[in-house]
Amino acid sequence: MASTSSARNIKGFSRNIKATIQVNSPHVTNVVFFDKPIPPVCKPGEETIIGAGPGDPEDLPEVFNKVMNTGQGLIKSFIKMVDNLFTDGYNDLATEIVNKVTEENDMPKVVIATGIIEEYTDAGKTKEALHVFRIFSDLEHCNPYTYSVIIKALVADSDPSFLEIAKECLMEMMGKGLQPSPSSYTAVYEAFSRQEKMEEAKQFLGEMKAKGFVADNKAMRAMRLVLKGKGAVIKSITDILFSDELEDYSDDSDDDDEIQNYSTEMESRFPPDSCLSFSKKHVIEDDPENPKDLQQVFDMMRKGRPVINTFTKMIIMLKKDGFFCQVQEVLSELESTNKIPDVVTHTGVMGIYSKADEVKEVLKVFMRMLSLGVAPNAYTYSVLIKALAKDPNFLGDVKMYTLEMMDKGMRPNARTYTAVFKAFARLKDFKVEKGKEFLKEMKARGFVPNKKAVMEVLKGRKGPVVKTVISILFAK
Repeated sequence: MASTSSARNIKGFSRNIKATIQVNSPHVTNVVFFDKPIPPVCKPGEETIIGAGPGDPEDLPEVFNKVMNTGQGLIKSFIKMVDNLFTDGYNDLATEIVNKVTEENDMPKVVIATGIIEEYTDAGKTKEALHVFRIFSDLEHCNPYTYSVIIKALVADSDPSFLEIAKECLMEMMGKGLQPSPSSYTAVYEAFSRQEKMEEAKQFLGEMKAKGFVADNKAMRAMRLVLKGKGAVIKSITDILFSDELEDYSDDSDDDDEIQNYSTEMESRFPPDSCLSFSKKHVIEDDPENPKDLQQVFDMMRKGRPVINTFTKMIIMLKKDGFFCQVQEVLSELESTNKIPDVVTHTGVMGIYSKADEVKEVLKVFMRMLSLGVAPNAYTYSVLIKALAKDPNFLGDVKMYTLEMMDKGMRPNARTYTAVFKAFARLKDFKVEKGKEFLKEMKARGFVPNKKAVMEVLKGRKGPVVKTVISILFAK
């Protein structure tokens, strides 16, 4: 790549952005320009010129000029990079680029190079995009968005050999301490699935984990929208990324028939389309401490089926775990008031937030429940603890509420305490030691883990997380 350049002046660049561009949303990279012409960033005579060197794509000067010397091209590259870096959590990098442009009037080379790569990618010219990426990566430090662009371009190409290069780029990225975005690694594993290379995919996942990679389940759920209609692909990706996780602690997996029968009975009493009455007020006051969208979630619960499902699961699981007095309390309140008990409502709302991996909101609902004087039962604690156990930032809360549950005379079932020790198993350091230390606290309260029950919960699961859970609970 041969180039010559003169001094560039981007004075007023930030002003031009605000005056001529409209972004659809904070996390959308599709930039919409107003109809009026956008003036070039560089004045005539100040343009940077590039010539195609040996081996370069023939149209490189044309593509370079489109990105570098037109306001729309450069602004588009700038906006997309900054927006994606912020979206993926690289706030410092994004801020650094913004400050470079708005305060120093200097456009970072990484923005220009990535813009060129994107132009080739959008045109379906993967080889040309890779060529530019390799030249630039030899000269400059690529940022996470540059890697994301080239990785997704490589795996989207019909040439299956590009998957190997995408793997190399991803590992190179992680070797520099950069974590791939969910859209990047999901695209890679979609390519593995498309090429039916499942074993190779699992092997590569092990290599990624050795560099500190942890699949983001919440982000993966969001990616389902992108992969909508590709059910088989979604299942393949999920099986690869989460095969050794204890993600789904379904409380009704062994009781489908009983739950279905009970639900049918409840629906005959409370039709699914009817609005159910709750024991306490369901209108949510305007409180900044409330979980987000709380009113909407409560309104969702009022429509028969969600609350009936929660009620049914609660009764079945309390019976199964031997909490017959708590079963009687729930049924008695329903019979005497003909209203759904608030312990059912709040537990159901917690479950909705938990399924969305909104762990902080689950805890907020639980605290609101306590503030209203509603006492949690064993099933409520189970829903709470399993939700908190998903996020390592809430391990302290997991421990606190597990012990609180036991101090109230409620023994956690195997699904619940397996989730607890899964949280320890996912720690980076001293996972076994910290897990065994907490196990001692539980045993001091009379807890004895049931190996048969734990193995039933772990049935079909493999991997280091499973092995660590078993080691904590049962290794001498």
